[in-house]
Amino acid sequence: MSRLRSETLGTITERPRRPSLWNGSLRRDHFRLDDLPPDEIQDGQQYTHYTSSKSGPSTRSRSFAWPFHGRNTSEAVSTTRSSRFTLRTWQPQTFFRSHDDAASIDRSIIPDYVVNFIRGETPETLARRKEQKKWGERDVDVTPRRETFASHPIEFGHYYSSSSDLTQDLNADSNWSQRSGLRRHITGWRGGVIFNSLISFLILLVGIICLILVITKTRLLSGESAIYSGDCGTAQHINIGIHVVINVFGVALLSGANYVFQVLSSPTRREVVVAHENKHWLDIGVPSLRNFAHISGVRTTIAAIILLSAVATQVIYNAVIFTTQNVVNYNVLFVTQSFINHAPFNNNPETNDGGLSDSELTNLQNAASRAGTLTNMTSTICLQQFSSVFQPSFDAVLLITDSVSTTSSLIQASKSGTSLATFTSNNNDITAPDGSLVQYCLARPSAPQTCSVNLSGSILGIAVLLNLATVIGMAIILARSTFEPLVTLGDAIRSFLRNPDSTTANACLLTKPDVRRGSWAFSEAQFFVPKNHYWFQTPSLPRWALTAFSWLAIGVPSAAALGFLTRWNLPVDEALTPFGVATPHLTFLPPSSPFETAPAALLAALPQLLLAVLYFVVNAHLTTYFLSHEFSRFALSPRPLRVSSSAAGEQTTSLFLTLPRPVSWTLLLWFAAAGFVLSQAVFPGVVAFAAPAGGLPPRPDVVAVSFSTQALLALLALLVALAIGILGLGARRAAAASLAGGEGKGNPLVLRGGSCSAVISAKCHHHHDRNPEDGPRDLWLRSVVWGVVEDGQGMRPGRCGFSAGSVGCVDAGRNYV
Repeated sequence: MSRLRSETLGTITERPRRPSLWNGSLRRDHFRLDDLPPDEIQDGQQYTHYTSSKSGPSTRSRSFAWPFHGRNTSEAVSTTRSSRFTLRTWQPQTFFRSHDDAASIDRSIIPDYVVNFIRGETPETLARRKEQKKWGERDVDVTPRRETFASHPIEFGHYYSSSSDLTQDLNADSNWSQRSGLRRHITGWRGGVIFNSLISFLILLVGIICLILVITKTRLLSGESAIYSGDCGTAQHINIGIHVVINVFGVALLSGANYVFQVLSSPTRREVVVAHENKHWLDIGVPSLRNFAHISGVRTTIAAIILLSAVATQVIYNAVIFTTQNVVNYNVLFVTQSFINHAPFNNNPETNDGGLSDSELTNLQNAASRAGTLTNMTSTICLQQFSSVFQPSFDAVLLITDSVSTTSSLIQASKSGTSLATFTSNNNDITAPDGSLVQYCLARPSAPQTCSVNLSGSILGIAVLLNLATVIGMAIILARSTFEPLVTLGDAIRSFLRNPDSTTANACLLTKPDVRRGSWAFSEAQFFVPKNHYWFQTPSLPRWALTAFSWLAIGVPSAAALGFLTRWNLPVDEALTPFGVATPHLTFLPPSSPFETAPAALLAALPQLLLAVLYFVVNAHLTTYFLSHEFSRFALSPRPLRVSSSAAGEQTTSLFLTLPRPVSWTLLLWFAAAGFVLSQAVFPGVVAFAAPAGGLPPRPDVVAVSFSTQALLALLALLVALAIGILGLGARRAAAASLAGGEGKGNPLVLRGGSCSAVISAKCHHHHDRNPEDGPRDLWLRSVVWGVVEDGQGMRPGRCGFSAGSVGCVDAGRNYV
């Protein structure tokens, strides 16, 4: 028999049961409200009559309003107990499945199992008391009569039972927050991927155009082609301009790859559930290599390809452009003091290995006799100037010895380009072939040299292929329309609020050290220990070590190279060499010389690999800072959830994931500048020799590695600025959101030790049954704040969680679950 309690009379009216109309695992009894006598329906009340129209219910006078008329299609067992409920937002389409006209006669029938559901309590709720929910009040009070019941889950408006089907959140698409296809693909992380894909495609297009121009000009893909030939100053400016563009492109590719990598390495809710069941935690909101062991193998492969392609592209693009200096090989002559005074000399093959003609020897003798025509140097300076790979400033040098010869004033004419280091003794004196010592030198200045800016077609082709791989990888992720990862902190909070994680229940003060120890749930309530939290405490110790190592991997070699290259007591203008210009004393031949141009260019660009790694590490480090900062702000005031896709209600979405745009842009500018400076600090030094006047044919071109001390000094300054920025942000203190001795101290939402899915899920048990006015109805769609939702009384601990209303501050002297 069904029982209905009248609001005014408080009596129980019994009616004969009607046959069950719905098939199910339980027997359901029904009665009609139309069968009730008029005296049992109060005047002024309304009976809601449902029609097949989608416009909603229609009302008739002298009727009784029921707040539900259907059953949820979920087959999960409901564990909700309540004695009253409130229907604030009523949507008929969420109550009913479609019915045909023949069944419309049964829409005024209330099944008895719904009444039993409201009156009683299932045995499951006794075992899962922590997941109870409480409904608000509307127009009807129904008094529970039974202590146990069994039911199918039902949904009132947007209220979900605590054990609602988790697959509704695990599935990729949720029917409550779908947007149009176009808008869905241009907002959130999908919009960010599209933006980065377009940038990568534009860079690819520029590379393809340049490659086509090279092929049409040289008719070959391999080899080099000159972009410009002429004045060295102009060539230097062109080289600098192109490398600025290259490094802007390179950092854009790195940024896009990092963005897509963070999306692909972010877990889905299903992957989080599987990991938590096995007591493994995942990273949320930060780029993560750690998640690779727990996410899809396809996503892992695509993420690795995109990341490696972007890093390789950064290195290879910086090897595409290089500058060649065209210099005249210098002649080396050992002469006596009488040579300057026009003393006779013998030009025979035994003393003329350089193959100088008589006219060239005479011209040098005449120039030496005229004061101021040649540059006078000490033997020490002469040794420094003519012991390098090349000498761009002089085309001949006369080494005046202390020899006194009566037959010939020319002692020896060595091969052009011979290093004077081959003639030095143990005490660094220059010794002539006849054993005499060099007293000083006279060097003849050369004509202004020319330079050319060259492009390597083969290296450009490799860079284009890697760029293409990056673009394809980014496009693949857009084709996965069902992929819905927990990319941002808001995504995780939304998911855990909709379907709380049972593995972290009653552990609202869970910390990452607790998770590492395996303490995912507490057997008793925990006390909050208030401590001032500084941002540098957010990254874990291994992350700090990785950041420091990545910084030192560039900083230490740069400082060592700068100290080594400036060890000579040179004037300041010679010690600080300009950007990207090869100088003789800072150009070094590889051990396996001769060296081809393309391998030398790649070798000189290898330090860009360390810079790319530093970008990824620093980006993740700063992302950890701001992830904790974003989470801690929920303990200060109500804030909407910032999600990466399918925003609904008060939720917001943005193209950036965790790192705010101003910080991200600043980081990009820094690394673009650092990449350019590094490309000018270490670069291929290519020298093309011309035959000296009156000498033998020129020697082969020299391909070496050159350094710029000015660029190395600028790189060190940028590295110091980066370190100061990281440490400066780390010195910030998180805003206080808890009480200790009546004063604000500490914040329970800071992520000490970095991102952790278990810690985040532990904070998202909202305990709405203790806050009926700020209940769970679409809590994730509203602006929420985290705090004490129920004060503890006696031995009962307090409860903390998210709420859409007011909450209390966590007190250091109380315990919470």
